[in-house]
Amino acid sequence: MTQEYGQPGAPARMPREMNGLAVAAFVLAIVGWCSPLGILGLILGYVAKGQIVRRNNSGEGLARAAIILGWIAIAAFILILVFGIAGGVFANWDEWRQDWNEKYN
Repeated sequence: MTQEYGQPGAPARMPREMNGLAVAAFVLAIVGWCSPLGILGLILGYVAKGQIVRRNNSGEGLARAAIILGWIAIAAFILILVFGIAGGVFANWDEWRQDWNEKYN
């Protein structure tokens, strides 16, 4: 995929090639919403951003979006994990308290 730049009648510039890693990072960041795959999208987003700067590719917006979505996915995954553990621990709190009172009182 290439991207054309320039005004009509102006000398044609070389089209910039789309960075494939930026596209892959963006897809993984979306697919990895609330899952560990978001971490992979985040890592690939940072790698793609470096490649874009070195190679003068296009796709900087996709890499930036993958980085943002990757951080959001990690935060959401951690929150789901924390609330899941807390919900599981406190789900039978009354039952555990009664068992404790029967054993030790």
